[in-house]
Amino acid sequence: MTFSRKFALLPVALAGFLCMQVHADEFDTLQFKVGQSFQHDSNVFRLSDSANTAAILGQSGRSDTVSITTLGVKLDKTYSLQRFELDLNADRFSYKNFSNLDFTAVNYAAAWRWSLTPALHGNVTADQRKYVDNSADLQNLGQLNVRTDRSSLLDAEYEIDGAWRVLGGVFERETLNRQAFTFEGDSKVRGVEGGVRYVFPSGTSLAYRLKQGNGEYPGRVSNAQFASDFKDREHEFRLDWPITGKTTIASRISHFDRTHEGLAARDFSGFIGQVQATWEATGKTRVIAGLMRELDSYQTNTSSYYEGYQFFVAPTWKPTAKTSVQFRYQHGVRDYKGALPGFTSLNRRDTLNTSTLAFEWQPTRIFTVAASAMRDNRKSNEPGFDYKSNVINLSVLARF
Repeated sequence: MTFSRKFALLPVALAGFLCMQVHADEFDTLQFKVGQSFQHDSNVFRLSDSANTAAILGQSGRSDTVSITTLGVKLDKTYSLQRFELDLNADRFSYKNFSNLDFTAVNYAAAWRWSLTPALHGNVTADQRKYVDNSADLQNLGQLNVRTDRSSLLDAEYEIDGAWRVLGGVFERETLNRQAFTFEGDSKVRGVEGGVRYVFPSGTSLAYRLKQGNGEYPGRVSNAQFASDFKDREHEFRLDWPITGKTTIASRISHFDRTHEGLAARDFSGFIGQVQATWEATGKTRVIAGLMRELDSYQTNTSSYYEGYQFFVAPTWKPTAKTSVQFRYQHGVRDYKGALPGFTSLNRRDTLNTSTLAFEWQPTRIFTVAASAMRDNRKSNEPGFDYKSNVINLSVLARF
């Protein structure tokens, strides 16, 4: 059995094991979820204002209302030194006007937090996230991309003397797109990682990992424009720093390098990472802010990758024990680079702005009611890549 097939069976195996082990007096570890959401999107396909909607969609309207029905189960159980987790959800997306877009997403996050001794421990995890990727650029306008991200990990950490730890693991990551012609494309990477971590008495930790992966673009045949295989190398540094009892910083910075077999023109490298600060301003107010550095594949004749940054700030206010108000603003810039030989770079630059205001009310321990409004806006110096969208969401969720 291959590495990927073994990990694909992990959620089912964990679910079966946990269900057999949960007794009648332990149902606090088992939680069911049922939810219903209604979402109105003013620009479902993220079309530019200059786009001819009637010609592309066959109708003048570009908005739609989506019904999202959710069923889920969550388990979290500890046995001696072992902890088992499973979060499984099925979401049915039903579009009122564009019914051809209907789909069902089955998402899961499964984990075995294993420990042979208090000093030797690690994780076996597998997760899948299937979602509407509104930001994806498609070669055929008037289509919507459903993206599936999967990852599997087996890692271990050994505490040498309580402060120094040795790290190691193997991983697999996969990205699939429902639309065949996306500029980012499907990919699969399998690799290994190793490193060290130092934990200070204050709780601050500093870690270094070297990650190396062998990747492929499934279904591709190598030619003068596209490679079928690639290699990744990443030097990663992480710092987790609890500055005070109310302020913490979590940061990651890496140098990432991707080389393509037989097509060096697609290669790219540079720094990526994120720094995030959390401030518990008062008992009712929390502020999270961060800065991200991006670098990823984006393959056309005039580009091979994009690089950029994003800044976000997200305050949360809880006026009462049962209500919360959340706001998030995110601003980013992306530059597209790496034109193939014989083609001229378009020097494309996108500016992205997203603002979200959300309200949540929990009238009882079981029920949660939420409402949100989002403004999504992208400006580009290349015609046709700009868009604006307003999204309103109302949802009810029951946990029992």
